[in-house]
Amino acid sequence: MDKGAHFYRCDFQVHSPRDIAYTGNKYGLNPEEIENITHQQKEKIISEREQFSKEYLQKMRDAGLNAIAMTDHHDVVFVKQLRKVAEAENQIYKSNSEFEKIITVFPGIEMSLANPVSQCIIIFDSDFSDSNLDSVLHFFGINPTNEFEKVTTPTLKISQTVINDLVHLHEKLDELNYCKGRYVILPNVGKSGDHTIMRNGFHEHYRKMPCVGGYVDKAISQESGYQNKLNGGDVNYGNKSIALISTSDNRYEDGREFGKYSTWIKWAEPTAEAIKQACLAKESRISQIEPELPQIFIHSIDVTTSKFLGTFNINLNRQYNALIGGRGTGKSTILEYLRWGLCDQTIQNSDFDELSIIEKRREALIQKTLTDVNGEVRITMEKNGILHIVKRNSKSREILLKIGNGDFQQVKEDDIRKILPIQSYSQKQLSDVGVKTDELKRFIEQPITNRLDSIKFNLNETSTKLKNSYNQLIRKKEIEQEIDNFNLESQSLNNQAENIRKSLKGVTIADQETINKKPKFEKEETIISNSKNELTVFENKADELLRLLEKYPEPLGDIGEIENKEIIQNISNEIDSTFGEIKTTALALKAIFSPEKLSKLNEFIQQWNQKKEAFEIAYELSKSNSQSSQQQLLEIQRIEKRLSEINKIISDRKLLLKEIGSPEEDFTTQRHNWQKYHIEKVELLNDQAAKFTDLSKNLIKAEVTKSINLQPFKSQLKNIFEGTRIREERIDSVVETIKQSADPIKEYTAILEEFRLLAELKVSEDKTLKIPETPILTNCGYSEDHKSKLCSQISADDWLRLSASELEFNPEFYYTTNNQLGDVIPFREASAGQQATALLTVLLNQPGIPLLIDQPEDDIDNRAIDQIIKNIWEAKKKRQLIFTSHNANLVVNGDAELVICCDYKDSTSQTRGIIKEEGAIDKKLVRNEITSVMEGGEKAFKLRKDKYGF
Repeated sequence: MDKGAHFYRCDFQVHSPRDIAYTGNKYGLNPEEIENITHQQKEKIISEREQFSKEYLQKMRDAGLNAIAMTDHHDVVFVKQLRKVAEAENQIYKSNSEFEKIITVFPGIEMSLANPVSQCIIIFDSDFSDSNLDSVLHFFGINPTNEFEKVTTPTLKISQTVINDLVHLHEKLDELNYCKGRYVILPNVGKSGDHTIMRNGFHEHYRKMPCVGGYVDKAISQESGYQNKLNGGDVNYGNKSIALISTSDNRYEDGREFGKYSTWIKWAEPTAEAIKQACLAKESRISQIEPELPQIFIHSIDVTTSKFLGTFNINLNRQYNALIGGRGTGKSTILEYLRWGLCDQTIQNSDFDELSIIEKRREALIQKTLTDVNGEVRITMEKNGILHIVKRNSKSREILLKIGNGDFQQVKEDDIRKILPIQSYSQKQLSDVGVKTDELKRFIEQPITNRLDSIKFNLNETSTKLKNSYNQLIRKKEIEQEIDNFNLESQSLNNQAENIRKSLKGVTIADQETINKKPKFEKEETIISNSKNELTVFENKADELLRLLEKYPEPLGDIGEIENKEIIQNISNEIDSTFGEIKTTALALKAIFSPEKLSKLNEFIQQWNQKKEAFEIAYELSKSNSQSSQQQLLEIQRIEKRLSEINKIISDRKLLLKEIGSPEEDFTTQRHNWQKYHIEKVELLNDQAAKFTDLSKNLIKAEVTKSINLQPFKSQLKNIFEGTRIREERIDSVVETIKQSADPIKEYTAILEEFRLLAELKVSEDKTLKIPETPILTNCGYSEDHKSKLCSQISADDWLRLSASELEFNPEFYYTTNNQLGDVIPFREASAGQQATALLTVLLNQPGIPLLIDQPEDDIDNRAIDQIIKNIWEAKKKRQLIFTSHNANLVVNGDAELVICCDYKDSTSQTRGIIKEEGAIDKKLVRNEITSVMEGGEKAFKLRKDKYGF
């Protein structure tokens, strides 16, 4: 586990069997029996209390508690025993890595004060010694009940002469060196009752008290006036805001109140100071409901060796991590190692030279600090409870990935980026984003990457199908046109042949009849040929089906890990059975084409072949009998040969048409799908743009619908128009018409349709070749001459390139200068500070993947720091933050869960760095580092208190 702060479910008012109002077994003797107590009785009492403590602690675990404070009235006897048992058990749980079973026991005292007449709880560090606990009681003049008595004596209020108010109570405790800095006082701040300081007339005590939090018995009232006082909204109460801690006040042996009334409190170390710091950052560190935490986070970074930092390991907190230290101490290096280990790409922007500089800088860092010493970076990242480990070697550049309990496997950079994405920015990079359209787009597109990828895949598939269906459609039209042309030629040749046959001289009537049968036999031959071709098509299809069936069904595989094995096995058996039937049917279909099955057909064809052979002999004889018409007969022979060729071609073409089928329907479907997926894409981007505006707190607005990127379309049109002498302004007019349309995609589609009509005129069924109606092009200034040229110029391939491309969108971004009036300016015209602040606001309001930023304070507007800090409080519930910073406000008041302090190993040479300290700000050494090395460190801690009225 990391050394930072984590949430623990706490109950800070648990009572022991010595409490007067306790219900259950009590362990000890009555007062009159104490004087004669024996050693054996003492041992028995201790043993019974020990057993009770074990059972009591288990009840706490069962209720989901992680920490408790046993706070009996003016008594500390039982908490010593309970803590001792808990510590022994905790050691076992730690050694077994059962951290969820650990119960932290804070020693405490519930005190009844005479002034103000109220109760408060004093909680000490979890390791506050037993002897010091006793000393505190004596210091306040409390005469404790004998430790072996069953119950404590009735509680007497602490005299006003001893403690005259809550300020005085703090002062008195601070007089004790062993107490100072090791306690926290929580007054009773319940809405009503005899023990709360929220009673009428007590507001002055509340206003003056130095307490940063208070406790409530049972549930916290949500009454608005009460909440307003505690949240610093009431001037009579000094506008003092304190943290509220709900407690069970459990006095039952069965622990029935455990878990009903508890508070989640965050700390790194179980100390009173940690509780104070949690109260001072209550928005971030205290919760009455189970806290929301990021589910995707970088767990740790291990570097086997590096030139500057040597070998090091950092376990990162799943919430907010801040790397601090003097300049050049390695903060940015650690961030770059994280980015390099996770194959994070430098943000894309249009300035290639600038991009190259950033890439070179990182590459130089890796080369100098890792490659030269053969260092390896290992990143462990958790996604929804599953550990992913990446090992990247700086020398071999090999990348290995392990998912869960699987083995390491070699992967590519893209694999890591896809499976373990992060968002990251180097120094000053955030303020550069504002002028980089592609990077601004990334803000909108990254959260919906998977859905955009899905649409892109669908568009690519649609594009392929569109090309195929359109090519088939054009092919069909070309074939139909060929058939029409061949039919015309055939009609002419048949008329010529018939006329020649009629004009033959010296031919007997019998020979004439024989010669006249020639076209009839040829027609019959065409019929038989077509029929045989059709059978061949289906025989080939049967062969294809059988080859395909060799790959199906997919084997079921191992089902040992699934829930409904029997049902799944039955489903698989039925699938196998069904495929068995399909294969049987396919084999039966194939068998139809065997010689045995086709024997009757072949017999009829053989009969016809015999008749044809007999006819050919008779035909040749009849031709030879007409010596005077040899020249005409030769012409008939030539025509018949050509007719035979034409009939064969037409037969083949018709067969092709049957194969092609009806591409018109598929083409229409794919055109519809192309438009549908683009509409889906625009709606998705628009929806995300609206969310983007919300995430920026209305600072940034984005327009998507009319931001279609038409530059590729324009470039393609220019290539197509080349040589037509059509001016470029005509192309610009088309582009502008699309941009100005209320529905640019619909308009784009309509214009493409007009270009298609022009491209297809050459294969049109309209024999007049009349230029089709294209009203949009006409409105764009295209004359009939322009259109005529385009009919000749645009090919089917040209149109396909235009229509099958995916449209991209370059959203227009605006900065809101006045929210109430809705005034906006182009985002690029806002100042760098305004741009960076707005973008950081988006990043901090965006849930999801880890966010890494190197010195965000370099980019943002100082006036916005307070709002950014509030955004950080909310952000770390939804995503992991890893920042380097020199700004103490971001770390202290942003309430970093883990502060990693970097320093030079040797401050004189400054050639090696070290991780000097790790922890949260409730740790003294960490606070000292913040104060000594960060800009405004001491001021930030003061601001943390001043903010709440202390």
